[in-house]
Amino acid sequence: MIIKLTPNSPFSQKITPNFTYGELTLNQEARRFTNQGQCDIATELCQFLEKARAKFGPIKITSGNRPPAVNASVGGASNSEHLFKPGCGAVDIYPINASCLELEKWCDQTWPFSVGYGASYRGFVHLGIRAGRPKVRWDY
Repeated sequence: MIIKLTPNSPFSQKITPNFTYGELTLNQEARRFTNQGQCDIATELCQFLEKARAKFGPIKITSGNRPPAVNASVGGASNSEHLFKPGCGAVDIYPINASCLELEKWCDQTWPFSVGYGASYRGFVHLGIRAGRPKVRWDY
């Protein structure tokens, strides 16, 4: 049984069977969630990642939560989904043992919200949720 993620959960806390809080925060205190809404969006993202993992094998999260100072330091967009503002959240991912392009195509067909195409030239797929939950697709 998985315990519900909260902002104060330890980084070792499993969000779903194969993804931990630490993976979404790169195990950095500066990236810790500050409210339950962020945790709930993170849980929804990880539930989808479990489906991706079932199809493609292990999935690596390269970026998850990026609070404003962290986002600025990595050159993130000023309104990035990675900021986990109310109703928003995002992860950048790639499959460890499968084709990133195939994962991107599958996400495009399966994920109903935000997909940033970057598999072919950045080596990852961006999955996000925007406020209002529109279906959005873009190239980096």
